[in-house]
Amino acid sequence: MSIRRSSLLAAFAVASLLLAVACGDDGGDASGGGAEGADDQRTVVLLTYDSFALPEEAAERFEELTGARIEVRATGDAGSMLTGALLAAGAPEGDVIFGIDNTLATRVLQEDLLEPFTPDGIDAIPQRYHLEGELGRLLTPVDAGDVCVNVDEAWFEDEGIEPPSTMEDLASEPYRDLLVVESPVTSSPGLAFLLTTIDRYGEDGWQDYWKRLTDNGVRVRPSWDDAYYNDYTVSGGDRPLVLSYASSPPAEVVFGDLDEPRSSVMTDSCGAQVEYAGVLRGAEEPELARELVEFMVSETWQEALPLANFVFPVREDVRLPEEFERWAERADDPAGLPPELVEERRDTWIEQWRELME
Repeated sequence: MSIRRSSLLAAFAVASLLLAVACGDDGGDASGGGAEGADDQRTVVLLTYDSFALPEEAAERFEELTGARIEVRATGDAGSMLTGALLAAGAPEGDVIFGIDNTLATRVLQEDLLEPFTPDGIDAIPQRYHLEGELGRLLTPVDAGDVCVNVDEAWFEDEGIEPPSTMEDLASEPYRDLLVVESPVTSSPGLAFLLTTIDRYGEDGWQDYWKRLTDNGVRVRPSWDDAYYNDYTVSGGDRPLVLSYASSPPAEVVFGDLDEPRSSVMTDSCGAQVEYAGVLRGAEEPELARELVEFMVSETWQEALPLANFVFPVREDVRLPEEFERWAERADDPAGLPPELVEERRDTWIEQWRELME
């Protein structure tokens, strides 16, 4: 996205970090362990967004296998990361780029940014995560996450109100002044929700839906942090409905030291996000870059993703942690638009939304 989950992406915390998608506690370099100071040790540079958290044990295993450490180079949110990478196409600041999602994917074609590479492990990834044509030869799916409205179940129980279950409910009288969402102009989940409304209501109906949301008192905040930490009732705010992630409930348990989450996921509101990795053209370590992308779809890396970044692995043959098995409810059919359509219409839709909300 031009404005990204600051995504999905992807670490959540209730106390200090949730997923400020984005999804960020690593603001600089990180390594997978080992002889970090050794001058002769090879390094593969992973270009990503600020909130990415390196799965440390998986990174250590990569170092054992290859003798190379992973250096994380974080450069803002995913949109900023991709913009910078496009400006440096052919002379990149890293070897592998990670965090390009399905709404950003077509931009990689603009400047011949990536080298074609298809890892051997790609067959273990369900077809629904794959991109078509040239994009599929450039980008490898690594993780998935749904952007969804989260519901403070305890608040609704205390108030004696039945929680909403559909998109239509959100625009109806019983839920007036209860919902807070992020702006699609400045926020990744905000853009994901805008695209969800367009997918659900179509070009002819999405603006009317937003008018009804506005008339029903929806509050719009610039970022996920603002909405979740300042307005959501779980964090002490006054809105028991917040646009967040399907993985927020297990994050509440892990970071809040709770026996069970306070929030649930309204699955009818979910929009799919998939994050991809690619080998940067002109990489200093092209061989290691390919090995890292290959490793990112291995069972070792995929199993480490949920509790490192609070996202779902794209491989379905890996074991999910108990917190995800119990509390990460996923939509059977999350909203999703073709990347080519998003690329063609994204800026127009955002501008239309901005004019509508003025």
